[in-house]
Amino acid sequence: MRIIKILLALILILLIPQLTLAKDMIDFKEVDVLLDNSSVKINLTYSVEPIQKLQMFLFGALPVKEELQKLFGSDVEFLSVTLESAVIELKSDVEDNTYYFSGIELPDSANVRIIVSGTSLEIGNTTEIPSFYYV
Repeated sequence: MRIIKILLALILILLIPQLTLAKDMIDFKEVDVLLDNSSVKINLTYSVEPIQKLQMFLFGALPVKEELQKLFGSDVEFLSVTLESAVIELKSDVEDNTYYFSGIELPDSANVRIIVSGTSLEIGNTTEIPSFYYV
């Protein structure tokens, strides 16, 4: 009987992310965009639902990584993922020796900053990381 209860609990834990939307799973707080030559590093600060905390405890960062990958695309490189933050890296496009970042829609609003050579440009509370060109 105990084994059946444990199996049912595990099945529920595995199925819940399939039933929730990414915007319900991750609540973004701050997004810092760091420009670094041909790549863009994005530092995300967020909170996750208690069930995702349990899943991360049991199965590691995979549930949060999957949701972030859906949001940022398959070409994202994860530098770190924790319960409260993640650092990802995206490659920039190059047009006429100028780098281009195409921007990203966020599922909910967050405080967004763009940081270039130590200088911070405060975008504010928004639902997108804007597209921009940089050298």
